[in-house]
Amino acid sequence: MITIDELYQKGPVIALLRNPTDIWRITSASENAEKMGISSKGGSDLVAAILEEDRDLVTRKLGAAIMQKRSEVTMRYRLRHPSGIQWVEDLCRLTYNPDGSVESAGSLLWSSTLPLEWHLLGKGVDAWNTLNSKVRHDILNQLTAILGYLELSQDLITDPMLEDFFGKEQNAAERIREKLIFTREYQKIGLLEFEWTRLASLFTEAVGEAGCSRLPVHIDIPPDLQIFSDKTFKQALVKILENIPDHASNVTGIEISFQKNEGGGIIVIEDDGPGIPAEQKKRIFDLGFGSGDGFGLFLAERELAVFGVSITETGIPGKSTRFELTIPAEILAAQ
Repeated sequence: MITIDELYQKGPVIALLRNPTDIWRITSASENAEKMGISSKGGSDLVAAILEEDRDLVTRKLGAAIMQKRSEVTMRYRLRHPSGIQWVEDLCRLTYNPDGSVESAGSLLWSSTLPLEWHLLGKGVDAWNTLNSKVRHDILNQLTAILGYLELSQDLITDPMLEDFFGKEQNAAERIREKLIFTREYQKIGLLEFEWTRLASLFTEAVGEAGCSRLPVHIDIPPDLQIFSDKTFKQALVKILENIPDHASNVTGIEISFQKNEGGGIIVIEDDGPGIPAEQKKRIFDLGFGSGDGFGLFLAERELAVFGVSITETGIPGKSTRFELTIPAEILAAQ
């Protein structure tokens, strides 16, 4: 059972005990909770104090954590209190009964300017991304028109030199179009909400989305191992896994494993295909390199870098492709 004494130490942090059967109802709180308009004697409905536009997100996030039987979840939201509106961070800790119901729940609540800074930064980024998306959409429409006219003009060209120029113009327009589509994915990196997620589950989802389900895939990752990431981490895994069937048609199996070390751990993604020639190993993460669009592994490397994760290819040419993802300890935790 969680107690106030276990949660609260003298300082600016507010300790709250929650009603296990009504998780947003506060049963008791440390004395300093009064400054946030929360009764230290309990009985407060915390949802009622949360700013309306934040309620849906935080209630769904806590609900999802309980469904997943997680031991803790961090939420950021705005509280209305006598002095105004304050951004807070809420670290909620949970224990469960054998039947899966919540046994006890408590929160450490503290005011912080960091969520406000993230909120304002996010608003600014949203505005720029909206503008960028509109401009990109308009440019793509114009390029589509140009490519259409080029295709119609092709039947009218008989001069060999003009035909050569035409081919180069069409190729250049296609490459511009590809680059614009690439920027649509690149602008999303690092902009989604971070949370603790089971690493094995992420890989199970990524394997399905990458189209590797036809291959035997063995995932050897501790089921309780969690990683602090957002959706772009899974997108990076999908791009790495997509690279396997796309570039090694004779692969018969994929092994995914985790090795713990002092710095955190290493995720290994290995297949039994023909591998990557030694002279290409240093270039596979370069933009535009490869037989596909040249974006996949480049984007994967950049997406992983947001989390402090580095990726290298250490397979043996002619025997296997082996990607090693070095994960820092601060984003790993066992539930």
